[in-house]
Amino acid sequence: MRFILIVAILALASSVFAQTDASQNDQGSAQDSNAVQIPPPTPSETANVGQQLKDITFDYDRDNLRPEERQTLQADADWLKAHPDVFVTIEGDADERGEIVYNLDLSHRRAAVTRDGLIGMGISADRVVFATGWGKLYPVCTESDESCWSRNRRAHFELWGESGQAQASLQTPKPAQQ
Repeated sequence: MRFILIVAILALASSVFAQTDASQNDQGSAQDSNAVQIPPPTPSETANVGQQLKDITFDYDRDNLRPEERQTLQADADWLKAHPDVFVTIEGDADERGEIVYNLDLSHRRAAVTRDGLIGMGISADRVVFATGWGKLYPVCTESDESCWSRNRRAHFELWGESGQAQASLQTPKPAQQ
C-alpha cells in the first residue's frame, strides 16, 4: 500500500515539474538532458529482490551498522552490482517504543546510513531512488517483546517499479560547488 502511495506522490510531483519545465522552456521540451529514465524491472528481478536483498537490522536506539550487518549490506551490494538494471528504495523502520517524531528521525537516519553504505560499496547513487524513514508506522512484527522489536529496527529494500507499473524520471544531482 505504501508503495502505491509513494508512486502516486512521485507521479504527481513529476507531472507538476514537467509542466513547469515545459512552460519555462521556449521549445516546449520537459526532458532535462540530465534526466535518468528508470526502467521497470523484469519479472525475474521482481522475484529475486525479496529473496536476495536482505534487511539491515539495527540495535535499539542506534543507526550505525554493526560488523555483521556490514557483511549483509556487502552481499546486497554485490547482488545489485550483478543486476545493474535494478533500482531500489530503502525504507527505514523503528520498533514501537519511543515517540513518533523521534522514531521517524531515527528510521530516516537508518535508511540514509544504509544508502550511504551501498554507495560506499560501489553502487551508483541513482540506483537508490529514495531512502526514507517510516518510524513505527509499518511493523513487520506486532508482538511487544525484544525478538519482535529487533525485527522492526531495520532498513528494508523494495524494488522500484514493482510489477513494471511505475516509471520515474529523476534529476541527476549536480555536485555542490565549493
